[in-house]
Order: sequence, then C-alpha cells, then structure tokens
Amino acid sequence: ETVVTSRRVVVAYRVPIGGFGRHLLQGEKERAARNRGLGLICHRPCYIESILDTEVLTKSGGPNTQVKIYNTPVGSVNEVLSYGAGYGIALFGRDWQGVVPRREEFLVKKPEDYKVLKYIVENLHYEPYYFAIEDQMKRLGEDGIVVATLPYEPMHRILIEFVDWKRFYMDLVKNREAIEEIYEILKEKYIKELYPIAANSPAEVVMVGANIDSILVNPPLFEKYYISPYEECAEILHPKGKLLNVHMDGRLKALRDHIAKTRLNVIEAFTPPPMGDLPIDEALNIWKNKVLWINFPSTISTLMGPSPKNVKKYLIDLLEHTIPGERITLIVSTENRVPTENMMAMVEVMEKAELPLTKETIEDMRRNL
Repeated sequence: ETVVTSRRVVVAYRVPIGGFGRHLLQGEKERAARNRGLGLICHRPCYIESILDTEVLTKSGGPNTQVKIYNTPVGSVNEVLSYGAGYGIALFGRDWQGVVPRREEFLVKKPEDYKVLKYIVENLHYEPYYFAIEDQMKRLGEDGIVVATLPYEPMHRILIEFVDWKRFYMDLVKNREAIEEIYEILKEKYIKELYPIAANSPAEVVMVGANIDSILVNPPLFEKYYISPYEECAEILHPKGKLLNVHMDGRLKALRDHIAKTRLNVIEAFTPPPMGDLPIDEALNIWKNKVLWINFPSTISTLMGPSPKNVKKYLIDLLEHTIPGERITLIVSTENRVPTENMMAMVEVMEKAELPLTKETIEDMRRNL
C-alpha cells in the first residue's frame, strides 16, 4: 500500500494507515502493526541553516533549562528553553517522552530587539543537506515514505519561534512595520535559497510549516501572510514533481475556504472533532483536490489510556463519513505516542477498510466490534 496523493492516485485495495516514525516506539507490537499494513512516514530535513556573522552561545540556565545568546554587531538577544530528561540524546530533538523543548523566553522582549532579529534573519544562510533523506529512503524501502521538512512559514516562524504570542499580536497593531519587515526578509530568503533546495531533494513530499489553527491564525492573518508563501513554494516545488504538504492540526473551520484556494496537495495532521472543529466529510467536499492525512484525535487515542473498544467505535464512525474512502490516510497520531493497545485496535479496523468503502462495509465492522 502507498499513501494516496492528489496528483499520483495509486489504486490501493484498502484505506492506508500510517504512523509518524518519531512517535512509533520500536517493539513487538509496533512490528506486528507494520506486518499488518501500518506504513511509516518519516520526516527528515533537506537543509542546514546557519547564521552568518553572529556569535551563538549556549549555556545552562539551571536544571533542564538552556539559554541561547545571539551576539550580533547591532546588539544581543537571548531565548530560554526548558526541556525534559533525555533531550539531546533521544530522537529528533525530543526528550525520552517524545516532547520538544518549550520556549520560556523569546528573542524579542522589547521593541528594540526587532533590530537585532532583523540582522539575524538577514544573515540566515541555507545549504542543501540530503543525507538524512537518502539514508532513510534506502533503509525504508517500500515500508513507507520520507517527507522533506522545511521551517515554519515566514509569519508563523515569527509567531512561534521569535516573539511571544501576546507581544506578537500587540506589535502587529502597534509596531506592524517591524514585524512585516522581518516577514518580507524571511519570505524572500526562502524563495531564493530554501524552496529550491527542497525542490531538488530526493523526497517526493515536502512539508512546509506546522500547527495551523484558526484561533492562533485567524482568516485575515491567513489570507494576508500565509497564502502567498504557499503559492510561491508551490510554484517552485510543483515543476520538480514535488507535493506540497502543510501540517494543519488545529481548528480549521474558519479557514476552510481560504485553504481551498491554495495549491496545497496534502493537509497533514487534519484533526476531526472532538479536537478539531471541521467534520471530515465537509473537509473532503470542499477540498476536492487535496489529500487528508488524518490525525486520530489524542483525546480518544491517548488521554483515555488503553481503550481499544472506544478507539474502534470512533474510527468506524469516522470512516463512515469518508465513504467511498478516497483521498485519505489515517495516521495513528501526528502529535503523541499512543498506547499500543489503541494502535493495534486501529490496525484491526483498517484491515477491513477495503476500497471503495460502502455502508455495508461499515455495518460489517460494527457487527464485529
């Protein structure tokens, strides 16, 4: 089986199910799930980012705390990150529990810091780095796909990495010029340096940005600052045969019409209710030329602990709303580690999700619960 995409429709005999490599813990149950059809989706970087003419110092700020100081010719800024046990030696920049560090302090703390941040983004430099992708592709074989990763969208990077969200929204009103200046610098740098690197990478799918949610990014913000970078990226990726994928795991109902206008090929981590607010059938109907990689809501898959019967019931109900089952792939979780009992419950249901899905297939699944 393979992940179905909007431009390479592969006829599979059942709805695909996959797991993000960073969340699948190796072991007996994981091997059993993969033997029964669970594919791997492995995210790997395609670039190396550096900051020219800037001294970056890292020091301890106390237990499980790291301070990064950026010294530039125009001034200095710092950020403070807290992290869990195992950060730095566990997988993919996470701790032993699979959690990424949290920013306790951001680079921009006062208006004067924007001058330093501007210097930093002006001096960002990108070089291609394809080893991680090539190495994973060789080892993975036909067991899944490798996705090339890129940073957050220009405005999202400012919001998530550089400026605390409260200051961001305040400055967007009171100091908009400073934010927009950095946004434009990042956007141009990505177009000239970063997107061509992704277009020439060995990966077939390229993920841009992450964690889109209409509460954090409202429709006017999305329309003004997000659609344009998506279009510019698609303009560079599509002629090279690449598929553009964006991680949108939040509440998307308010953004649905705006997303429909984009040239995105894959909506990664689409999260249906109860965590998301856009029903799956509505999303499939309005995004007719896009593929949905569905994130199984963690309120059911993870927070309730081992609950295979609840997982099966929810999944069968979800599949009913996707009939005939086209343009979807179920992801065990795009955010968390899932109890193995729940993962196996998903696999058991998906083994019976033969294409095309019909009402009869769904009723057979319910009878076998």
